[in-house]
Amino acid sequence: MTEHRQHPSQSTARRWTLRGIAVSALALPLIAVAGGQASAAELAPIAEYLDSTIAATSASLVEALAILLGVG
Repeated sequence: MTEHRQHPSQSTARRWTLRGIAVSALALPLIAVAGGQASAAELAPIAEYLDSTIAATSASLVEALAILLGVG
C-alpha cells in the first residue's frame, strides 16, 4: 500500500486556515454583541454548539487520560 503524506508546509497551512476559521467564527458574534447589533436569540445556537463541542472534547480527553493512566 502506498501512504499518502502531506508536505509539512501543507499541514501547517491547513492548521492555520482552520484556526483562522475558528477564530472568525468566535470573533464575529462577539463583535456583534459588543456593537449592540446581536440579540441573545441570535447567539443561542452558537453558544449551544460551542457548549456541546467543549463537552464532547472534554469527555474524550478524560477518556484518553484514563486509558493512558490505566484507570477505568
